[in-house]
Amino acid sequence: MENVTKVIAFCGKGGAGKTSLCALAIKYLTERKKRVLAIDADPAGGLSWALGITPARTLDDLRISLHNIINDKELRTGDELYELANYELLASLVEHTGFDFLAVGRPESEGCFCSINGFLRHCVGKLIEHYEYVCIDGEAGLEQVNRRVLETVTHLIIVSDTSRRSIDIAHNLLLLAQKRTQTMHCGIIINKLGDSNCETGQLPVLGMLPVSQTIALYDTRGKSLLQLSDSDEYYQKLKEVLIQFIQ
Repeated sequence: MENVTKVIAFCGKGGAGKTSLCALAIKYLTERKKRVLAIDADPAGGLSWALGITPARTLDDLRISLHNIINDKELRTGDELYELANYELLASLVEHTGFDFLAVGRPESEGCFCSINGFLRHCVGKLIEHYEYVCIDGEAGLEQVNRRVLETVTHLIIVSDTSRRSIDIAHNLLLLAQKRTQTMHCGIIINKLGDSNCETGQLPVLGMLPVSQTIALYDTRGKSLLQLSDSDEYYQKLKEVLIQFIQ
């Protein structure tokens, strides 16, 4: 039976810690010698920071380049455009130790990019077939991921802190995801658990993670989370969640 790539998207309210969790999931998978593609789909570029990567070119740079080429009529056929897009997409990948990295970049500038978005989603969809896992750091919801990166997400991890607002957002994201597809695996991680109570109701909570002073220190110093100790308590708890959810 052919192996199917597992596409894991991390979403949630800003500041809840989704980028850190995505970076540590990449660390975990690469340590297990899996073929991993990391995609930074947040225009703020948080995942590249968390992984210590500075991409020279983003998917949006490629999108604009293709848009200009089409307008200038530099290519005559769709096959020529497809060949160029695949070549440029591969050139945009950053090869890191244990995984490849692709940054989506800023939102599109003015102009109609609908056909190019669909075209590039197809190219990226073919690209991910070469990986066992794809980890996506998205914005708050799935819409931006679906519109600008991939049409299919197999596993959705919604990250929430203990605030009522964050949990309400997580609940709404879960409902939207369930309406979109019945085949996607969805779960919620409660992050930055302190002394306050956290009412989660019937939400499918995968695990609860404590406040990590180490991660806060890494973030302050601009240090890659890939350097986090394997024995770190926070990382160990996250691995327990990932083993159950994405294996």
